[in-house]
Amino acid sequence: MKNGIFILFTIYFLSCNAQNGTTFEYNNFEDQILSYEPTQNIKTSKKDFDHGCMIIKETKSATKNKTENFNLTDYFNILSAFLSLKESKENIKIAFEKFKNTEGSCEYVLAFEESIKTIPKYRVILADYLDELKKCKLNPIEEKKFRIEEYCKSNNLNLDLVKKIDQVKIDDQKYRKDSFNKLKKDQQKLDKKNQKIVNSLYNKHKTYLGKSLVGKKFESVMWAVIQHSNTEMMAKYLLIIQKAVKEKELDVVPFKMLIDRFYGLKYGYQVFGSQSGFGFELANDKKRKEIKLKYGIE
Repeated sequence: MKNGIFILFTIYFLSCNAQNGTTFEYNNFEDQILSYEPTQNIKTSKKDFDHGCMIIKETKSATKNKTENFNLTDYFNILSAFLSLKESKENIKIAFEKFKNTEGSCEYVLAFEESIKTIPKYRVILADYLDELKKCKLNPIEEKKFRIEEYCKSNNLNLDLVKKIDQVKIDDQKYRKDSFNKLKKDQQKLDKKNQKIVNSLYNKHKTYLGKSLVGKKFESVMWAVIQHSNTEMMAKYLLIIQKAVKEKELDVVPFKMLIDRFYGLKYGYQVFGSQSGFGFELANDKKRKEIKLKYGIE
């Protein structure tokens, strides 16, 4: 929503306790982020500005304001925030460099291909992203080297269960990146099949299938099936996943994404800003505090 010129100038100087003209450096990036307070420029809408500010605030919280705690998800979120805030091209480029040079970035580059190619805010990094996408496709993630028997033996896991969850993981992504209607329908069929499997496994094990049962590599597979389901299934498992996060069976980031997807689909707003491109509004401060308190998230 566009504001009048005087309101824009007021927000420009006052919003987020703004500091002017931050120029980010690659080697000092994390320290700068922890002291960064965004400013709204005339090209940025109030909605995008609030969204970007919220992501920066959440990143500081997630890293506990310590530079050594920054991870791949944080760098991707900062990049997303910079794009929403319409930071300078130089600063956006530094954020992209930090993201792509972090171990495991190819997984994100491949997973978000459709979103980055189609969502307008990513256009500013599209050329750099396409270069990185080409490299990631030439040097795929080392899935072919993975030996499931060795993985189960070294982690003392049930081979049959891990094989089943491995197939669920494969099916969850089989056609998800394709835009053809027929393939989308094929993915929906696989999603429903996976949902039945997950429900069956939960009924059998009476717990979330996390790190203890399927190891670090597959700890988020059950979450992914729920994330790609419907609000009824999400509602059923929200507290179960909350418990899994508390017991260190799953990282908190997927849980935040599930909360955003659930509240976005059901009520039209999100809490953490993780669901870009869906058109979900950002919940007001009161509602965000209520939901964070409900699920025990700082």
